[in-house]
Amino acid sequence: MKPESCKKKVFVIFGGFTLLLCLVFFAICLLAAYVVEDHLLDNLLESEVRYIERQLWISDTPPKPRLPYIKLYSATQAAPAELIKALPSHADKAEWFSDSEHHFHLRRVHFPDNSSAILAAEVSELLTVTRQSTHLLWLFSGACAFTLLLALYCAYRISRKTIAPIIALAEAVKQQKSRESLLLLPHSSSKDEIGYLANTLENTINELKLALQREAEFTRDTSHELRTPLTILKGSLTLSQQREMTISEKTELLQTVIGMEETVSTLLALARAESLQPEYFKLRPLLEDRLLAQHQRIIRDRFQVQIEIEDGAEILANRHLVSLLFDNLIVNALQHASNPELIIYSKNNMVLFENPINIAPDTKKSFLPGQKREGSHGIGQGLFLAKRICTALNWTIAVNCQQNTYQCRLLLKR
Repeated sequence: MKPESCKKKVFVIFGGFTLLLCLVFFAICLLAAYVVEDHLLDNLLESEVRYIERQLWISDTPPKPRLPYIKLYSATQAAPAELIKALPSHADKAEWFSDSEHHFHLRRVHFPDNSSAILAAEVSELLTVTRQSTHLLWLFSGACAFTLLLALYCAYRISRKTIAPIIALAEAVKQQKSRESLLLLPHSSSKDEIGYLANTLENTINELKLALQREAEFTRDTSHELRTPLTILKGSLTLSQQREMTISEKTELLQTVIGMEETVSTLLALARAESLQPEYFKLRPLLEDRLLAQHQRIIRDRFQVQIEIEDGAEILANRHLVSLLFDNLIVNALQHASNPELIIYSKNNMVLFENPINIAPDTKKSFLPGQKREGSHGIGQGLFLAKRICTALNWTIAVNCQQNTYQCRLLLKR
């Protein structure tokens, strides 16, 4: 379902609000005009009543009204029955519309002898508001149309200032097709509410993407790192069905299980983006320990491994992550070396792994997932995992191939 446009909503709201204001304003103006008109006519009659009453105190004969449209109905000139009915004896003023569309304002005049008369003013010609109602309606319609157009123009300008960023955010999210690339939203650097919304939305979506990416990487990592230990466990269990396992075999089996547990814990920490506690430890004993974990393969392939690192060299890092990193680099050398040789040495705060190689791989794609050499039985995850571990350790990893020598360099964090 297509979402409703915010711009359309703004136009409708501004247009409706403006039309409502016009109607209210026109009603107030019309009411004020009628009230002013009535008060003006009442003031004219009130002035005439005071004049007649003053004259009656001077002379007993009622004077004639000064205005031509006003008549005084007294004992000498009886008032029509309609006027007497419109102004009862107990009332002092009233209004009356005759059938001939004449409009009368009526006032009662009190004489000194306690008698009274009716002062009637035919004010049809003075009703300016009523006579100009058609013109006022056209004026109102024109003012309403102009105000409505002005409001819609203002709505358009406001939408460009306020709603346009929201529309841009919606379009940016809608056009985000790749699940791997991080989302970059416009206006995320603004210091207002739009910037806060864009920044929050961008961070939330990117965190979800990174979580999904870590989940996928965890699946690949576990399939890569647990294949060899599971094979050892499977072989040991198969062997235990034929004969009793020796103490060394049980010890090796226990170490394999412990290693699997540490590997899973490390991979879970990477997948959850957890901070792994660093510690100081000696580099050479850890390398020797990881080489001993591969001693059967080293002996089987008659690999010559040379370590040129000082005994006292220490680093500050997470031991499990570094162990997992060294395992990957050692296994990578054991699998792909053209001759059974591996040299591990340190230089200028770097640890280097070198082994001979016949066919140089594409170093630009070495750290991408799923990249493996022809004839490899792996899944192409080793160096990709190494890159991720180095990122978690804040280290830098690089590979280089020169003169049939494959070199992997680890720049340690100082």
